[in-house]
Amino acid sequence: MMFKKHAFKFITFLVLLVVAIAGYLFYSLTIFSPVNIHFSSTPNLTYHPIKKQDELMCYQAEQPLPEITQKTFRLLVWNLHKGQDAGWQETLERFAQERDVLLLQEVLNTQELAAQYSSRFSTALYASAFAYLQQQSGVEILSQFAPHFYCAGAKSEPWIRIPKVGAAMSVPLAHGQALLLVNVHLINFEMYPTAYEEQLRTLMQLVAQHQGPLVLSGDFNSWSGYRMAIIRKLITEFGLVEVSFAQDHRLRFLGNPLDHVFVRGLNVLNATTEPTESSDHAPLLLEVELAD
Repeated sequence: MMFKKHAFKFITFLVLLVVAIAGYLFYSLTIFSPVNIHFSSTPNLTYHPIKKQDELMCYQAEQPLPEITQKTFRLLVWNLHKGQDAGWQETLERFAQERDVLLLQEVLNTQELAAQYSSRFSTALYASAFAYLQQQSGVEILSQFAPHFYCAGAKSEPWIRIPKVGAAMSVPLAHGQALLLVNVHLINFEMYPTAYEEQLRTLMQLVAQHQGPLVLSGDFNSWSGYRMAIIRKLITEFGLVEVSFAQDHRLRFLGNPLDHVFVRGLNVLNATTEPTESSDHAPLLLEVELAD
């Protein structure tokens, strides 16, 4: 009888502890709806909101922008793992050398990358849909070129309700063309990927509407055959080509790589990855040129 009483007290204590922890997490978590967007450019340009597309928010430049005349572009795609691993600053600095665009995932607002790299990248687009203890996590694009429009959107994880975010910008090229850059961090915690496909299809609206060259990249959380099938179907539908890497150190789960780069209207001059202890994801480094 005494044992049952102590066991009941212990179970009650555990339940109250779990409820207290869950309550603390709930009240420490802030969900942004719509997605929280921070955009900066040098010189300071003016943008106005344009027609909303499903779960995307988009903004258009109010002034004409200079065309980009260069033909080749060097890109870095990397999940920073929220800066939890030692040496990420030095590693990012090394990988960012002579890059035209950085497409980053799991970036904290407290890392202040836009300010840190303002002398090297004139444009920064940061998008986040949640904050925990007032610390935001999201995706960021740092670019040497200002966009004539940019977009961002989010989709909530079905189980944990914490949103994942995607962002995009389109930069003007010569002869009225544009280069579209899409940076994704897709839903992770879902067994049958219904919301996963919805999030990806929403972002693919931008791809469908774009006529010129483009890069679709990021952390796709593509850890199952179902997810890979959805990705392959969509890239085939929209005429994209997957980039293969000469040295492939991408993070894998159940044998599937989680990070990808897809292109259209671009020739891949080189593409590689580097092993690192500064994140759980290896950085993807590539150089592309405009196709004739």
